[in-house]
Amino acid sequence: MRWIIYLIIISGTQLAHATSKTTFGSDNATRCYQESNTPFSTHGLMYCSDAISKDGLLLRDLAATHTNRGIIYAANGQLDRAMKDHNKAASLAPEMGKIYINRGNVYHQTKNYVTALADYDKALELANVPLDIVHYNRSLALIRLKRWDDALDALQAALAINPESGRVKRKLDQLNAQKEKLSTTAVKPGDNLNQ
Repeated sequence: MRWIIYLIIISGTQLAHATSKTTFGSDNATRCYQESNTPFSTHGLMYCSDAISKDGLLLRDLAATHTNRGIIYAANGQLDRAMKDHNKAASLAPEMGKIYINRGNVYHQTKNYVTALADYDKALELANVPLDIVHYNRSLALIRLKRWDDALDALQAALAINPESGRVKRKLDQLNAQKEKLSTTAVKPGDNLNQ
């Protein structure tokens, strides 16, 4: 009878361990995710790399770990490596909107605003991420492209989703003030307009 109880306990423990690994990814993947939330150093890269190369992650966890490592690379100025990880993540899990936000952010950092917008639009299409963040990021790229009305629309969409967002309100106020300033500026006959 003791042996039966012992086997049930051992089997249950192994099942619980397998379930937790499948559901939550590896410890390294979890630490990689945590480090990507505050990527002030490259310290978290070792957790990400170990999870990718050693932990036998499920496909979705592997893609998420690649994009988390990409976030850390980007925050530390290693944009080529960040892009490589985000591209790998997109090839593994093309339905994961987080990847497109993060890859769009790298495109934004490299001043490739049109491609950043395409990735943000893909994240909006997938709609499995916080959409207010996507709209806000879109507005920043649109501002860089001097598409003021589109940027205002994106900020208003972000504010409609998250009316309490202080950063969206500040950016909206800044853009409205800039727009007001531009509309009251008189053009002198001798001024050259940018075309």
